Amino acid sequence: MSLSGESEERGIASKRRYSERERANASINSLPQDTSSTRDHGGESCIKSGPEKWIPQSCKTCDHVEDSTHRLQIEPLTSTVQGVTMFRHRTPKGSYECTVSGLRWLCERDVILKYHFRNWEPYSQLLKDMQYTQGGPLLDITMELGELEEVHLPHFVCLGTNPSLRNEMKILHVEEHGVSLEEVHEVTRFHAKILHPKFSSASVVLKYIACWNVDVHCDVILYLAVKRSTVISRLYLLLRNSSQKEAVQEREKGQLSQGYSEFLLSSPNGSLKLNNWFALKNPLSTSVNPEVQF
Repeated sequence: MSLSGESEERGIASKRRYSERERANASINSLPQDTSSTRDHGGESCIKSGPEKWIPQSCKTCDHVEDSTHRLQIEPLTSTVQGVTMFRHRTPKGSYECTVSGLRWLCERDVILKYHFRNWEPYSQLLKDMQYTQGGPLLDITMELGELEEVHLPHFVCLGTNPSLRNEMKILHVEEHGVSLEEVHEVTRFHAKILHPKFSSASVVLKYIACWNVDVHCDVILYLAVKRSTVISRLYLLLRNSSQKEAVQEREKGQLSQGYSEFLLSSPNGSLKLNNWFALKNPLSTSVNPEVQF
């Protein structure tokens, strides 16, 4: 298995802007209003004060790195528009974290925000030209009501062995007439914070020269079926990036109806080195029992 990553306080820090021509084919697709398959919780996000769900506590490499955990866990409303899963939150004053994406925010009054994951592929060459690589999911965020004081974008870079990677991170904004880079206000264990954000499609990116010696957080997904006594399996080692997981699950959706089962395996106890090869060993005491197809 190979693991690879492709691909400022706004108003104060300088931003490097790239023209429409440099963006090449990285166009922004507009989406219609949410109209279908909405899972509702009474019109608002479902607020939970229970234990953290998204934070990858299993990583022992960076368990000493500071992180803020004083936030309410909230489950988003979801809908599907032209095959794209949309997430929506309505929250009063407070600090929150989405249980699906790990997105965090702080607001001083009622807000409504909506977002979805975008594909990095159209921007992979652009990032290389800019000497950057992705450091987290690309989120298209829209504010329907109010403003945020802070937003904390999730990243999958492990800071346990190389804390100086904080200095190599920027926020990439994909806007209507180009892209720009913004300085990060603060980098914590799993997030990069920006203040008073003006939203577009945004993500954490990492200086390209640093990505050759970077440790990352990962997830493992196994698809398994038994047909005529033959075990058929597909194993995915993914960067801890919800958009990657969503893309894999969408790709494998048709296989689930053909006897495949999905297993979210335990994540590695520590970080893994980007652009390296890895082997997965199954302990003899572990059993996986998919349905047998004849």
